[in-house]
Amino acid sequence: MKKLFLIFIVFLFIGCATKNPVTWDNRIIHSHLKPLDLVYDEYGKNHKDTMLFIHGFGESRYTWRFLVKPLSKHYHIITIDLKGFGDSPKTEDEDYSVYDQAKIVQKFIEQKGLKDLTIVGRSFGGGVALVLALMQEKNMLKSKIDRLILINTMSYKQPLPSMMRLLQKPIIGYLGIHLLSAKTIATEAYKFAFSNDKLIPKDSIKKSAEFIDMPNAKYAYKQTVDYIIPDDIAKIEKEYKDIKIPTLIIWGRDDVSIPYLFGKRLHEDIQNSYFILLKGVGHMPQEEAPQKVLKDIEWFMAKSSLHTN
Repeated sequence: MKKLFLIFIVFLFIGCATKNPVTWDNRIIHSHLKPLDLVYDEYGKNHKDTMLFIHGFGESRYTWRFLVKPLSKHYHIITIDLKGFGDSPKTEDEDYSVYDQAKIVQKFIEQKGLKDLTIVGRSFGGGVALVLALMQEKNMLKSKIDRLILINTMSYKQPLPSMMRLLQKPIIGYLGIHLLSAKTIATEAYKFAFSNDKLIPKDSIKKSAEFIDMPNAKYAYKQTVDYIIPDDIAKIEKEYKDIKIPTLIIWGRDDVSIPYLFGKRLHEDIQNSYFILLKGVGHMPQEEAPQKVLKDIEWFMAKSSLHTN
């Protein structure tokens, strides 16, 4: 009983401890990230135009498998695992915010010397893409982003989904993510994300559970949730109007995590953007309706190339 009480006190203390502020100034301007090698896959290396795919929270590069092979016939495709997810490193620190991830991806882009670049980001990864776009508008990138494709993207201040709110609670969140099996977490996450549960690929749940069971994976999940909304989000979201990059915004009409009205708002803020709403689709269009997403991406890439070349 004493041991249980001690654990309770320790986690209560951790939960109340002062956190490193999640602000643009603190994590972009004055970033002190350690070097990190992201795991990635590459397809269609012989093509000129590069498409860099950034997955969402709790996902991995595996989520893009329905899109990469058809697109690699015409484009150089790179899919990455963000820090803390998939096969990428899961370091025990606090650097899991959208700003930290953007700085890590920036270094990846520069190290690979990527040019003629289109960034495809969804959900949390879309938030990373937006940060990179803002960095470009502030002349902070060495490599130019030519196009943006945003899918059900984290963008504005909003209530978090119930599952994330529970994870943010110091004790309940820790116990919940460590006591539930990886398969249960993966299954419930996919059910929450899909509009039609019958379309959930069995291999998606299996792969997701495998990644959740990796060392430090649950730590990374918890850290990401704790830092997922920037402290200065109200300031940052006003700057989306500065983005001039040609942008395609794709959204599932039935998304309960990030409602499609946020997508319409993003479309209104980004002047040079197109908005496509997919009916009967939830938070993960790339897996629930991959053929529709593929068709929309191919249309946008062809259309925007007429303006960029």
